[in-house]
Order: sequence, then C-alpha cells, then structure tokens
Amino acid sequence: METTGQSSGNGSGNGNGERGDPGFGAASDVEDSLVNFEESALFELEIDGTQYRMDAGRAGTALCISTRPQGSWSWVFRGEARWQAKVLRCKAFDRDVLLQLSKALEQAAADSGS
Repeated sequence: METTGQSSGNGSGNGNGERGDPGFGAASDVEDSLVNFEESALFELEIDGTQYRMDAGRAGTALCISTRPQGSWSWVFRGEARWQAKVLRCKAFDRDVLLQLSKALEQAAADSGS
C-alpha cells in the first residue's frame, strides 16, 4: 500500500529534515541491498521538498527510510528505524521529521487494516 501526503515541517535542520551529513546522496551496495525499491513502499511522504519512503527491509524485520530530492527518480537508503512507544527512532533524521513519518506510518497501518 502506498500513501502520499505533504507536510510543511518547521524548517529546522538543513532544509530537508536530515542532520548534517556530507554523504547525502551516496549509498553503498550493502545499504542498497537492504531495500527493494521495485516493490511498493509502505508509504511515501513529502516534507519540505524532500520525498521520504518507508519500506520493510528485505528480511522483514527492519523499517527502512529512504529519501530523494523533489524531482529526482533515484531513492537513497538513509537508515533503519526502530518503532518505539509509537514513534520512529533513527539517528539519521531530526525529531520533527521522525514524528511526521510516525504519523504517516500509523495512518498506513490503519488504512491497510480496514
């Protein structure tokens, strides 16, 4: 199931909700193997001009977050997230972005259950 939404965010961080990471846009072969971008995402969400995609990892035990700048076709794996106390946790993203992704994940789960 794929859900697309938009949110404005609060403009914190470097404009795309991610912590300062000089390697933004670069992914290794190991990271690419964690996500099959050919399959449907759990959901997609746009925040401040960056598209976010949530997938189940290949082993089905991880939640993988990928991003791409608006207008780009290529997804970049950014990190694995943990679901803890109804909030996603991932060191690669700011809290505001994770809260918005958490809400989208809850909505996608509710939509798939009905």
